[in-house]
Amino acid sequence: MNGSVQQRNLSREFLTSLTIERILEVLLLIIAGALAIVIHARLRTPINIPGHHGIEFMAIILGARLSSDIKWASSISALGIGIFILFPVLGFKDPMMGLNYMLPCFAIDLAYNYSPKGRYKNLFIMLAAGFGYMMIPLSRVIITFSTGYPYSSFIKHGFFTPFATFLIFGFLGGALGTGIYHLGKKLMNRK
Repeated sequence: MNGSVQQRNLSREFLTSLTIERILEVLLLIIAGALAIVIHARLRTPINIPGHHGIEFMAIILGARLSSDIKWASSISALGIGIFILFPVLGFKDPMMGLNYMLPCFAIDLAYNYSPKGRYKNLFIMLAAGFGYMMIPLSRVIITFSTGYPYSSFIKHGFFTPFATFLIFGFLGGALGTGIYHLGKKLMNRK
């Protein structure tokens, strides 16, 4: 100890801790969110069942979540949703669409980070995907009752059907995403 103050270079420490792989992982998570919302916007299947896009949406979001070791990976994917929802070419007319479709990502992160370890973790995550996707009609009900903004799914199907179908399609999407992740992991381990 000679009385001089040791100077630390914080920028050097920051740059060494932030690796190229981590930056690429964050970019891939943002792309996953963007892909989920673009597919939702462009894939038009006229089956007239509320929430049917939950299969591909939750499969992408949950697959990305399982593939990353970042604690809030789905929230990063929500950033991709929030950015791409701003593009008017996607054709969304709902002013709250971004928030509505970011909520399942936050729910997935909460469920994943606090899920039980062990045998039933995958089932818990798939159920969380269903309940997370069901947050979309829940937020829409809150918006409808607080602002009067009409959602066509409630007008056509009432309030119960959208909750049930969003839950089912979200669960199926969670099962698909979990299955694809584990199949891909198994195939990668064989090589």
